Amino acid sequence: NDEFELDFDDDRINEIAFLGDSAYAGTPSGIDNTVSTFGGLLWFEKNPLTASTMEHLKIEEPLRIVLGNTLLTANTAAAVAGVRKRKTDQPEKYDAIFAKARELANKAKAALMAYDVAEVGRLMDQNHLLLQQIEVSHPKLDELAAIARANGAAGAKMTGGGLGGYM
Repeated sequence: NDEFELDFDDDRINEIAFLGDSAYAGTPSGIDNTVSTFGGLLWFEKNPLTASTMEHLKIEEPLRIVLGNTLLTANTAAAVAGVRKRKTDQPEKYDAIFAKARELANKAKAALMAYDVAEVGRLMDQNHLLLQQIEVSHPKLDELAAIARANGAAGAKMTGGGLGGYM
């Protein structure tokens, strides 16, 4: 935008970034392009029936976050397609897991706002277990999460679409 003096506002940049992510991921959540565009600590909710919502969060002080790279290129479209098929085949199981994930996310938001890092970590660990249950984790992601915890991380979980990529 700056390099070519396009004068797009952040909302337009976000829309364009979402299109690019769609070409790669198929049906992205919208979080990657949103965080990349707006930055900071964001609360993002995707709603397929209405517009997604985003809220900037302010916490007591910055958190230290460590990323671990599996060195495996993740295929987000394949991961999403696999989850979609398994959810179709086992709707009750997946509905319960997704409901629990929403509950954990809301608790994590409250813990972040209270700057309760230990609780955020505990909730991250629980979320990673749910991601294992929907079969998007990978042994390398699980290994990196275990290494992080063993070295003092409050919690650890995979990020992104899964099947590789980052913890």
